[in-house]
Amino acid sequence: MQLFRISTRCYRVLAIETSCDDACVSLIDRYSPNKPPKLIDERKLTLNSKLSGGVVPTDAAIHNRKNISLLVNQILNDNNWNTTNIKPDLICATRGPGMIGSLSGGYQLALGLSIAWQIPIVGVNHMLGHLLISRMNSNGENPNFPFYSLLVSGGHTMFVLSKSLFDHEILVDTIDIAAGDALDKCGRELGITGNMIGKETEIFLNKFKDQWNEKVDIMVKEPMLNQWDRKDILQYSFASFNSQVKNTLKKFYNNEIPNDDKIRARLLFNFQKTIFQHLISKIKLAIEKNSNNIKINDFVCSGGVSSNIYLRQMLIDQLKPLGIENFHYPELNLCTDNATMIGWAGIELYENGLTTDLATTVIRKWPITELLKLEGWKKHNNKQIDI
Repeated sequence: MQLFRISTRCYRVLAIETSCDDACVSLIDRYSPNKPPKLIDERKLTLNSKLSGGVVPTDAAIHNRKNISLLVNQILNDNNWNTTNIKPDLICATRGPGMIGSLSGGYQLALGLSIAWQIPIVGVNHMLGHLLISRMNSNGENPNFPFYSLLVSGGHTMFVLSKSLFDHEILVDTIDIAAGDALDKCGRELGITGNMIGKETEIFLNKFKDQWNEKVDIMVKEPMLNQWDRKDILQYSFASFNSQVKNTLKKFYNNEIPNDDKIRARLLFNFQKTIFQHLISKIKLAIEKNSNNIKINDFVCSGGVSSNIYLRQMLIDQLKPLGIENFHYPELNLCTDNATMIGWAGIELYENGLTTDLATTVIRKWPITELLKLEGWKKHNNKQIDI
């Protein structure tokens, strides 16, 4: 078995993220165990999916394979981390969950560099990266465990209770598509174009804030509400929103997108608001059901959709009365997929005793509840944990 020996007191990290359509790389300096690490540099190239109307897995895989090596070489050269005396001491790379083709491009490169440089590698769970990134600026002290997390993006939507670095419970999960996917589909149906539909929708809506609460002909309702044969279901369902947009256009607008931007803004706002309310309604129900078990003061919202300012305010307004005192949102550039979150999650795992064996590969499905059940973890010599 290969053994690596580096001090946890001071080391340099190369982080790689390629789980979907972004090729991301980051350099992090862990210059002190008692202070937050320093982000030296980060790079990101996103596949242009405007013409295809969404991410095509084969296109994403080719994009990542073509670009991740170039990005790594570029960032190392630009920061002089490619010399005999200055190079990474640890590699952190996304191992899953995600698209196999996309994941493989980054993870196989990371394994190769680990062998070439004779340094350890940590294969990181993508969702753990989103969950932990809000802790980086406080050096892992805030939020402290236990805390709640809403992880919401175009590929995942779940409400999680985290009791420790290795102990996570999914309180609410989606039974169909993710919230971000629903937002994108609604946006496209109502004429929003671009590579980042959610972001473009928010930009568009911010131009028409005076229209948000004006009346409009619309058919939209929140899914999974209580009825005679169903009560207090802790599940998300976002697939119906696309149909609701189509039904609205069919009934009120002759199957055409309204030419009036003010009407479009009212429609978009109402669909977005209802999607967000669906997120929050189930969170409130889960918190109420959990209130007698453990007191939680901290709430994290992360993932691409978490950059939406209106969602952030809705969460604060509706969850504060339930006893949530502290709300944690990543910096906007750290909400969407990025390598820095993978680097920080890898640091937390490494400093709690874990590295990853070289004889490992990527995995499409890797529930955060089964973080340590995946084969390939190794205890390193600096720390000892019970797995």
